[in-house]
Amino acid sequence: MGFQMRPYGIQAMLDEAVLKNIGACKELSVITRTSLGPNGMNKMIINHLDKLFVTNDAATISNELEVQNPAAKILVLAGKAQQEEIGDGANLTISFAGELLQNAEELIN
Repeated sequence: MGFQMRPYGIQAMLDEAVLKNIGACKELSVITRTSLGPNGMNKMIINHLDKLFVTNDAATISNELEVQNPAAKILVLAGKAQQEEIGDGANLTISFAGELLQNAEELIN
């Protein structure tokens, strides 16, 4: 058993903020990941104008969600950029980023 020093002070606050941002991005990734593939599930989304969307398209899902977290907003922008550049793949982009952040969270802990 080795002794592991825990961060304190400003480093602890930074780690906590990073972990909260990772958590928000992972939640967005989980929402879109379940609509990926041939057995993907549709999502019912009611936007701020009370309009109902039933879709499995990650671009529509991420556009209609009101994302507040800055890191999750960047993930939404990455999905939008993928959709605009290629025309598809927003779900893969968001899901892949979520998996990368999951691994980053394990390394931080």
